[in-house]
Formats: sequence, C-alpha cells, structure tokens
Amino acid sequence: MPSRPIKRAKLTEPRIPKESAQNGADKHATFTKWAQDRGVETNGVGPARLPGRGLGLVTSHAITKGERMLFVPEKAMFKPNAKFLKAHALERISPHAQLAISLMAVANSDEAPLASWQVTWPNAEDFHQTLPFRWTKVQRNRLPPSVQQPLERQEEDYRKDWNAISNCCTEHDWLESDFLYSWMIVNSRSFHWKPPRGRPGSMVMCPFIDYMNHGPSGTTCNVFQGPQGYEVLADRDYEAGEEVLATYGSHSNDKLLVHYGFVCDSSADTPNIDDDIRLDHVLLPKLSDNIRSQLQDVGFLGAYALLPATNELCFKTQVAVRAVLLTCNEWEYYMSNGEDLSSDYTAAVKEFMRPLLQEYHANAMGHIKWLHSKRPDGHLEAAAGLLMTRWKQIAEALEAYLE
Repeated sequence: MPSRPIKRAKLTEPRIPKESAQNGADKHATFTKWAQDRGVETNGVGPARLPGRGLGLVTSHAITKGERMLFVPEKAMFKPNAKFLKAHALERISPHAQLAISLMAVANSDEAPLASWQVTWPNAEDFHQTLPFRWTKVQRNRLPPSVQQPLERQEEDYRKDWNAISNCCTEHDWLESDFLYSWMIVNSRSFHWKPPRGRPGSMVMCPFIDYMNHGPSGTTCNVFQGPQGYEVLADRDYEAGEEVLATYGSHSNDKLLVHYGFVCDSSADTPNIDDDIRLDHVLLPKLSDNIRSQLQDVGFLGAYALLPATNELCFKTQVAVRAVLLTCNEWEYYMSNGEDLSSDYTAAVKEFMRPLLQEYHANAMGHIKWLHSKRPDGHLEAAAGLLMTRWKQIAEALEAYLE
C-alpha cells in the first residue's frame, strides 16, 4: 500500500499530561520518588541547578571513595519494545531507531507512563539552541571545519533511521518532529545494556544516571554495568555540595558539540586531555596524490590533530609530514620506531606546519571577531556562545603551539 505523505510541523516534544508538568524543584522531587519506586537507589546524591552549567547531580552529604552513589536496576531501564517492533516489522532497523520509536510510542500514549521522567529532559527549544543538527545555515557555516564531517554523518544516520520508520509513523499519524525529538533524546541520553546469560543487548535509557554531566577522562566517578544493572561508585572522597560527573567517552569537544550540544572548558592550567584540534583541512591539501596513497596504504591518511593537553602534534600528523620531508627508508623507520633514523626532524615538521597553522589561527580569529560583532548588548545566544567558546579554544591551542 503506498504511504501517505508524512505530516511535518515545528519540532515539538511529546505531550505530557497537565498534572505531570511540574515546575522547578517539584518535578525533580516527583521524578526522584518515581525512580526510587522502580528500584533506583540513591545514596547522598540528587539533582541541583548549577550556575552556568544547567542541571547536574550533586552530593547532599560526604561520600567516601568507592562508596556506591547510585544503582539503576534493569527493571527501571527503558528498553526497545520488542513486541511493538515485531508487529511493525522493525526488528532490523538501527538500535538507535528501535529505542527512539519505542520511546515515541510510549510518550504519545494516553497513559504517558514516563511523564514524571520526561519533564526532566531537555525540551525542543533546548535542542534548537545547542545542537548544530538543529542550527540555522548561518550558524552552521560558522562551525569549525572539523565539526562538519561528524555533523554530516549524524544527519545521514538520522535520515536513514527516519526512512526506516516513516511508514510506521504514517500508520499511527505521528509527526516526523515527534520522532526527531525522541531520536535526539536517545542520542544524548542512552546507554548500551548487555544483559547476563547471553541475552541480546540493546540501547536503553537509565533514570537518574542521566542527570550526570560529562567530565574528561580521569575526572569522573566510575559507572559500571553489573549483572543486575548500572551502578555509580565514588572515584574519590566527596564533600557535601560537590558535583558528581561521568564521562560520556574520551571525546573531543567537536564530538561533544555535535552529539550533546556542549563543549568542555579547558585552560593552560587544567587542559582537557580528551580534546584535539583537527587539522585535516589544512594538511591534506598539501599532500600529493602519491603521498596520500602511501599514507592510505599504511592507515595514516586523515585524523590529523594538535593535542592541546601536551602542546604537540599527534603521531599521525608527524608521520604525514615526514612523508613529505624524508626519504622512503627514513620515513618507514620513523613509522616503525617513533623516532628519526639520523637527524631529529621535529623542528622541520614544526616549520612545515607553521604557515598552515598561522592561516588557521587567522581564520579562527576572523570567526571570533564576527561573533563579537553580532552580540546584542554584549550577550551571546546559546549557539553563538558555543561557537565562540570552541573557536577561542582552537585559537589558544594554535597560539600555544606556534610560540
């Protein structure tokens, strides 16, 4: 049967019953009780509003290193609805789409069983403000080149998922905007759950753990998957009133911006060890076809970066530049041993990269100047603020290396 045209409307979050739409601290207290009724254990931690950081998880009393802060049992997780997926022949769509369409089906039901949880999630406008996926063309044109590729990949993934479930949405008279909202919620708040006893795994959502903000590697508590569920253990001693962080992965700020709509702060004193400044767009055009082919053969084509935490070029960048500067034997020796065969070419690599990085720095400063010029009364909207932060990080990292 040919599919009907899909309705389209402005992005909206699924409806929530009026009696569940609490404001302020009340909705978080209601959700805490809702989660605890489903077996979620909280030990001295709870949600709190953090100045300049939105919502986060904060300790209410002192906690000792190794102590369990949170436990989310399997029964409290939201999982893909296997019965619904089978009934609509959706068992082969992506795990992301399976969870998103299951979430949308529940969120649009009259019972709205997740309403107390839903009201703690970002709303549609939050996504419009913070996710490049939802930004205007003008805003997206101001993104660093290194963000474009993961953003295009994200768009491809979404379009593939939408095409896979669009007929199901037509059947239920659901809007694409409903699915898009659920898809972005899943993208930013899901976990992978691997059940015990060989049962198949899936993407899931875990109440209460999703309050936790991200921190770079080595700065966060420990989140473990056990046979019964997820638990969060203190990585150190905590005093009352401290924020509890989790790591979403060893992600650069480019990836954090694309998938989660934020970037981690960093400075010379407290560098973000996970961050990098990608350089493909400045280095690849300077490599001949022959050199590109050689790098491709050994797995060193692309993903070039400056590492702000150590103020050095990554090994792949060192290999690529040496492919231009060295003889074949010298280049192969460097790849195998991580050091030059005779003379040290570190300075020569830096001089090769200097004009390329100077040009990138000038480009970054141009974006910063443009963003400054667009500030009404010195105030930056959320998207422009994220752009300003990321371009400043890029400019500062390039300056530090070029000094």
